[in-house]
Amino acid sequence: MAAVAAVLLLLLVIRLVSGALNLTRSKGTGTPDPQFAEPAETVTRPPELNGESASGQILDDPSAGWEQVELTPVDKTAEELGREEAAED
Repeated sequence: MAAVAAVLLLLLVIRLVSGALNLTRSKGTGTPDPQFAEPAETVTRPPELNGESASGQILDDPSAGWEQVELTPVDKTAEELGREEAAED
């Protein structure tokens, strides 16, 4: 009985040592895991190389003719708003 236990213990120790050695061994050149694959690089070209001009983009821009004015949430002062509120009461 003791001999069987000794053999099983020896086999267990051998498996543990071989497993530890497998973990430390380099895997070499394998295929990368697709789960951790890097996304493909997006390559773009400047408009000049595509035959487009920068001025052509501005002409096609619908916001080019918009009138830019500064907008405020209230066009009246606090005093004017206070007088209006007092007049309503």
